[in-house]
Amino acid sequence: MDKIGVIEGFYGIPYSFDQRYDLIDFLSHIGMNAYIYAPKDDPYHNISWREPYPKEELEKLAGLSNFAKDKKVDFIWAIHPGQNLIDFNKYEEELPLLLGKYKSLYDKGIRSFALCMDDVDRDKAYEQRDYHLRLVEDILDFIKDFDNNELFFVHPWYNEAWIDQKARGYFDKFNDLGRLRIMWTGADVVVPISKDANEKFIDLAKAEPEIWFNWPVNDYKRDEIFMEVFEFYDSSNINYRSLFSNPMNQAELSKISIYQLGEFLKDPHGYDPEKVFKKALAYVDESVAGELFILADSFFGSGVYKRTENKKFVAEKDIKRAYELKDKFLMKEAIEKKLAAIDSYFDNYTNKNLHDEIRQFLLSLSYLLLAIRERLDGNDLKARSYYKKREDFKVKVYKEDSNDQIELRKVKVSESLEEIYKNLEGKTL
Repeated sequence: MDKIGVIEGFYGIPYSFDQRYDLIDFLSHIGMNAYIYAPKDDPYHNISWREPYPKEELEKLAGLSNFAKDKKVDFIWAIHPGQNLIDFNKYEEELPLLLGKYKSLYDKGIRSFALCMDDVDRDKAYEQRDYHLRLVEDILDFIKDFDNNELFFVHPWYNEAWIDQKARGYFDKFNDLGRLRIMWTGADVVVPISKDANEKFIDLAKAEPEIWFNWPVNDYKRDEIFMEVFEFYDSSNINYRSLFSNPMNQAELSKISIYQLGEFLKDPHGYDPEKVFKKALAYVDESVAGELFILADSFFGSGVYKRTENKKFVAEKDIKRAYELKDKFLMKEAIEKKLAAIDSYFDNYTNKNLHDEIRQFLLSLSYLLLAIRERLDGNDLKARSYYKKREDFKVKVYKEDSNDQIELRKVKVSESLEEIYKNLEGKTL
């Protein structure tokens, strides 16, 4: 693998610079070597790409890049002239603004760059494909003497599900650009890693893909978190050049997923998902790794998880099995085990950042478990009281289609437990 790391490419509240420093340090510790800076809601990356960074923000990026260099992590800055689309009718005016942005960052020590043209109207992109090619060629020419003269590129047809004749015509335009590295999410936008989908890319692009892996990202479920075992691939044969994990808004929690990806890529054929998952939990907080393992399957729910066939690790395995067997004793035993794990976590955790990210979710989970337990005992009034209590637990998010409107949103946990709670209404096992 050439590049392994993170792409901060999600919608929602961007990471703080402290979080970015910490993540880059983490990547260095676990043997990863790249960080793409592409937060959708940094206006100077996206909606206000024409405007130069304020001096203070530019200095922060320079410091982050220098830190990454010391840690042997390639810091790659991306621009996204897509949501506020570059006006190709005024190309001679627009191009200097874009190249000037790269130059301002290069002058501050940033040496690697990317261009994101994802999430734009594909029909319009096809009509403007020659302009897109001209833009890419002009950028490649501009950076030809840079220390790193390659350009990562996300174009509008970045997954197999969208491939049609227009996509083929678009891909053909870029096949002979040797310093261009095209990114690809796979069979669809949020999906497991697929050998066949990557072969499709190779057929289209005549090169191996740079995987933008939308896991464990949660910007499409901003009121949820994921704590999943990595088994989201259909082949241990690597047919991609690099892989970047798009993380959750919860930077510390995301380390569990990123750690597993790193271990998988070190030894795909010898990879043991459960063993590595336990190592990842211990890495983030060894004092409560056992508790986190017990609680994790209440937070299996990403789009990647749901689209993985033949999963070994499934949500609420013990509680669902007991429910299906109509074994009230076994079900209550599994519930008590989780409740005890939550109590023990709060008593013994040492990673404050992780605690602060997952606290509201664990508290909500505890009340959902209590509500189910009371329903099992026929105490519907008390069950409803516990269930309503879950409305108190909220997470701060950006509203969708907004890059600055913060709201508090009630957290969600475990669709499986929600379904069991509702199915038990007025019933007994």
